[in-house]
Amino acid sequence: MKNTAKKMTVLLGAFVLTACAGSGDTTSGGAASIPTNTNFYAHWVHSFEEQNGQKTPNIFRVKDSRQFPPSRFRMEFGFDPNGQCNYKYLSPVDAHEMRDCVYTKIGNKVYIYDQAGALLKHISFTLQSPASKDRMVMTYGVAEPVKAVAKEGEKPAVKKQ
Repeated sequence: MKNTAKKMTVLLGAFVLTACAGSGDTTSGGAASIPTNTNFYAHWVHSFEEQNGQKTPNIFRVKDSRQFPPSRFRMEFGFDPNGQCNYKYLSPVDAHEMRDCVYTKIGNKVYIYDQAGALLKHISFTLQSPASKDRMVMTYGVAEPVKAVAKEGEKPAVKKQ
């Protein structure tokens, strides 16, 4: 029973975080606010050739913005305004595929969760600047969001960083 309650708390936490998706991109004014930067909501492809041999920051370009050279693996992310996303899964047998996920964006931090609600730390990232029309600059890594512990029967609360 404890294990089920723990899983439910994690899952509910992910849904609460998903409800905050894009919260760092809105003007003040409540739920009807208009996003000020909708450029983030696109399909992004890692353009590592532009990094001139540097590991970070990582440069991503909109998928159809250019012809990318052949690569054994090229990371991709797709984000929509409703908190849904997908990412390219690096398969150990080179059978790479796009996998569904959910995300929340708090300020410049992008937290990515699998469908079971587990934080995918290895692909969650920090934006170095707001995404432009065709360029996103980021570094992998985020601290886990601060979560309040929910009492039985209550929804978990999330504190913004």
